[in-house]
Amino acid sequence: MAAVEGTEPLLVTTSATARAEEGMRSSVRMRDFGPVVMDEPESLGGTDRGPNPMEYVMGALGGCVSVMIRLIAGEMGFRYAGADIHADGVLDVRGLLGTPGVRRHFQTVNLTVTLETDEPPERVAELREKVHDRCPAINLLKDAGVELRADWRAIPSRDA
Repeated sequence: MAAVEGTEPLLVTTSATARAEEGMRSSVRMRDFGPVVMDEPESLGGTDRGPNPMEYVMGALGGCVSVMIRLIAGEMGFRYAGADIHADGVLDVRGLLGTPGVRRHFQTVNLTVTLETDEPPERVAELREKVHDRCPAINLLKDAGVELRADWRAIPSRDA
């Protein structure tokens, strides 16, 4: 998929439908997928029958970074055998409980990307820069003022 010329927007709508169930649990459908269960741990009043919504946000970040790596690596001719992405976010629960002055979203997000590649460090840095520039999930967090701490690592390819 190459860059698109012109000034006309190419808008895509994504959607999800959630149904409140027992306690803190929700059943969520996206396109033809689901239901996906979201719940809170018992310590937050849930029954711990599934990841909580903010854990899904971290999963979405990892998935989005993975897609962008594949897309941009293809454009660059960047060769890699695998990519592992780990994301964790720090939330001050007082915010969602209504404490005034406490941010209601992630305070910080840590992103670790481990690429299995024999590409030189400058190419890994170029890939990282392009992914951070174009990844919708990264930009959503940055635009919300969330501090993103990213660590990109390259390990030798096992195919070598």
